[in-house]
Amino acid sequence: MSHQSGARTRRAAVTAVLILLGALAVVSPVAVLVVTQAPDGVRDLHAYQRAARCPAAPSGSADCRWTEPFTVTGVHYSRGRNDSHRAYLTGPDGRRWTTSYASGGPLLYGIGEGDRVTGTLWRGRLTEIATGGVSQETMDAPADMRARVLVLAVIVIPPGLLLAAACVWRLGRLRAAPTPGLVATRGLAAGLFLGPLFSLLPLGHRAENLWWVTGAWLIVATLLTVVARVYVNQKRDHEDEPALGERHAAAG
Repeated sequence: MSHQSGARTRRAAVTAVLILLGALAVVSPVAVLVVTQAPDGVRDLHAYQRAARCPAAPSGSADCRWTEPFTVTGVHYSRGRNDSHRAYLTGPDGRRWTTSYASGGPLLYGIGEGDRVTGTLWRGRLTEIATGGVSQETMDAPADMRARVLVLAVIVIPPGLLLAAACVWRLGRLRAAPTPGLVATRGLAAGLFLGPLFSLLPLGHRAENLWWVTGAWLIVATLLTVVARVYVNQKRDHEDEPALGERHAAAG
């Protein structure tokens, strides 16, 4: 019997250590990104927004912005997760450009082969196309990397640290069965990771807005915490019932 108990303890220890290492392996790179990318994550975006119009067509990469006409030679719409929306453009000098887009709107769905668009060039990249008063940025346009990194941190770091804490908790109680609180903590960590991912879907383009994502995360976290608390209370009530019955029997 003691041999079986020792084997269970070892399995519990190995499982807890592996999950702990996995949680730290997920959290650590995101934490590094926050430290390295967040401080200067808006530098390129601000430089792009402040860039003046070039006085003449640049011969190479330039910090000013230049617009010129392009002819659409083809459009490709995404067919899956690993595919992207693309437009194939030809400039006035005959150079061909392949541009990618995060979505098909508001412009890409409305253009086709032979159409003319106005493209914006900055630092050698084609950052935006426009026609008929409608514009759309390409995936080469500078983005708010600070917001993107912090959104990732909101989604990954809290559940990762919570899961790591649950593993440390388990390592401190290897010989005992997992308590309802420990089970609830592990479930809460999993829910905090998966829940916000699904909550981002209805946000659409707001999924890159830190405040919208934080608000959605807080709502999900509050609901999941309430569920975890209810679970713990119910489990403890069930555990108390046999003990209460034994006391009544002894008193009788």
